[in-house]
Amino acid sequence: MSDEGVVTDYAIGGATAVLFYAEPTRTYDIDVFALLPGDQAPLVSLAPVYRWAESQGFTVEAEHVLVHGVPVQILPAYNALVIAAIHTAWVHEYEGVPVRVVDPEHLIALAFQAGGARRRERAWMLLQTATVDRPRLRALLDAHGIHVEVPGDA
Repeated sequence: MSDEGVVTDYAIGGATAVLFYAEPTRTYDIDVFALLPGDQAPLVSLAPVYRWAESQGFTVEAEHVLVHGVPVQILPAYNALVIAAIHTAWVHEYEGVPVRVVDPEHLIALAFQAGGARRRERAWMLLQTATVDRPRLRALLDAHGIHVEVPGDA
C-alpha cells in the first residue's frame, strides 16, 4: 500500500504491537495506524484502501481487510499522538518481513489516552515486562495531556 501511495506511512499498533515487546494478549484483529494522502480533512475515506485491497485479491468485510484470513483494521491517524507513534515506529522482522511497529512508550501513552480496562491492562503489562524508557514515556504523557502516575516516576 505504501509503495503505491495508498498510505504514506503506517505502524502496527494495539495488542498485536504488544507481542513484539511483552507477553501475548488476546486480540481479534491487527490494528494498523496509517497516514493517508490528504488526510487533513475532518472526515477521511478509507475507500482507496479498500479498493487497493480488493485489487490485490484481499477480501473486505465491514471495516476489516482479510489478509491471508487475518482481519486487519486500518485506522487513520486521528491525533498528534498517533501521528508521532507512526513517525517514530520501530522496524521489526516478522517471519523475515520488515514491519513497522509502534514503540512501547507510544503504545503505553496511546492505551492510557484511549482508556478502557483492557487497554490500561496492556499498558501496565508493558510497563512491567518491556524495556520502557520512562523519562521518554513521561514526556509523551505530559506533552499530550495524559494524566496518569507511572511507577518509577521521580
